[in-house]
Amino acid sequence: MFKIPPFILTIVVLFMASCSTPSLKDELILSPENIASEIELEILGLVNEYRSSKGLNVLDFDGIAYNYAAQHTDEMISDGQISHANFDVRSSNLAQQANANYVSENVGKSFTTAKAIVEAWIKSDTHRKVMEGDFLYTAVSVKADSSGTLYFTQLFYK
Repeated sequence: MFKIPPFILTIVVLFMASCSTPSLKDELILSPENIASEIELEILGLVNEYRSSKGLNVLDFDGIAYNYAAQHTDEMISDGQISHANFDVRSSNLAQQANANYVSENVGKSFTTAKAIVEAWIKSDTHRKVMEGDFLYTAVSVKADSSGTLYFTQLFYK
């Protein structure tokens, strides 16, 4: 199981940012994939900040959950709408592969920043309860459709 503690992830991101050279920055091309990856990291950070503010444990990133979140995000893009379609299959498969006892998810569409989607989830009773749940691991996938609309899937499990 691939898990990265949040503080290690933060150190790696800061280290990578501090090691950038001007020539590398000049070569950086903003693409939906690069933007989505940045938003994914921001969402993980904001969700953990929120959980900490409520006295809850921070969640570790999990690669297995990320794969399932990414697959679901692709499915939502194909369907052109957000949904929890096939959650029973997704959660069962994640539970088997990661030895999870409980799985939940939040989804979203059309938000343009990490802050906006996390604030929307906090304002929604159902989504907030998921964010505040008794979980240990999480992963979030953010992808853009062909018109640039962002789709979000965040999986949580224990």
